[in-house]
Amino acid sequence: MEEEVNQRVVTLGVNTSKMTAGILARTMKSFLAREHQAFQQHAAERQNEKANEHGKIKFKDLMAQNAGAESIEIDNDNIKSFDKVARKYNIDYALKKDKTEDPPKYYIFFKARDRETMTMAFKEFVKNNERDKEKHPMKQKLKEYEEMRKKLNKQRSKEKHKHQERSL
Repeated sequence: MEEEVNQRVVTLGVNTSKMTAGILARTMKSFLAREHQAFQQHAAERQNEKANEHGKIKFKDLMAQNAGAESIEIDNDNIKSFDKVARKYNIDYALKKDKTEDPPKYYIFFKARDRETMTMAFKEFVKNNERDKEKHPMKQKLKEYEEMRKKLNKQRSKEKHKHQERSL
């Protein structure tokens, strides 16, 4: 694969009655100019795609946008779920960790096109978190059953190791 990239072959077709060094030089310059133009266009398309992305961005980039940023406090468990909702509603946000407190707190600074979009996103985020909290008691019950199982297994293993006396 690497050899194919390094040894690229280019075929140029030129209609001429006599091939001179000048004609060959102009043809090559024309080819290189077109290649450069295609590269520039491809780079601009990639830049536009990157600019249209929404979701988690750097704090510096968020502040560079000319809209007012708002913030909320969030715990570490909810960051992934907020990311999904933010991308869905095209909300740009940045995370900041407040290390002065123990345990550290996270702040989300965000910007969106309008307040209605943010309101809808936060409603969905809260609804998803409440649903996750409802699932949490089931996990707690599973942990309790697991502990009970371990205790029973310990008791069984102790009973197996009891000596049986032989009678004569």
